[in-house]
Amino acid sequence: MTALSLALLLALGGRPTHPLPPSPAAQAPAATSPALSDEEVAQRVDGYLSSIDTPVTAAEWRALGPAAVGRLAAVATDAGALPTRRAKALGALSVLGGARARQVVLETAQSEQAPFAVRASALRGAGRLLGPKTLAKKLAPVLQQAREAPVRATAAEVLAGHAGAAGCAAVRAQAAREPGEARGHFARALERCGPGSP
Repeated sequence: MTALSLALLLALGGRPTHPLPPSPAAQAPAATSPALSDEEVAQRVDGYLSSIDTPVTAAEWRALGPAAVGRLAAVATDAGALPTRRAKALGALSVLGGARARQVVLETAQSEQAPFAVRASALRGAGRLLGPKTLAKKLAPVLQQAREAPVRATAAEVLAGHAGAAGCAAVRAQAAREPGEARGHFARALERCGPGSP
C-alpha cells in the first residue's frame, strides 16, 4: 500500500502544471474613458448635486477631475442656490482639492452670512483639505468668534478630529468659555478629545 501511494505521489508530482491562459478580458488593455468636455462635466456636476436618493462617491467626484472645480465653486458661492446644493458642492470641492477649492471652502467656513448647513459642510471640508497646523490656525477664529454656538461646535468637532493635540487644547479652552447651555454643543468634540476635557 505504501509503494502504491509513493508511485501515485511521484506520478502526480512529477507532471508539470501549466497555469490557465488569461481570459480575453484580462488580456485586453484597460479601457480608458475619453476626457469629458466642459459641458459634459457641468452636466454631471449638476446631476450629482441634484441627486437625492443615490449618494455620490468621492471616486465619482474625482473622476470629473479639476475641470469640475469651477462649476462647483460657482454653486458653493451662489447665495441664491439651495443650501443643500451648496453644501454638496463644498463637500465635492474638499474631495477634489486644489488652490481654488481650498479658497472657496475656507471663505465659506469663515462667512457669517452662510447658512448653517453650508458653513458646517465647509468646516468639515476644511478638515479634509488642510493639515493639522494650518487647520488649527484657519479655524481658530470660527471656533472662538462665530456668532452661533452650533457653528463653533462644528469647528470644534473638526479640530478634535483633524488637528491633534493643539486642536483639542483649543476645543477645551473654548468649551470652558462657552456659557451654560451652549457648552452642551461641544460634547462630541470633547468626547473625541478624551480625558482632560472640562
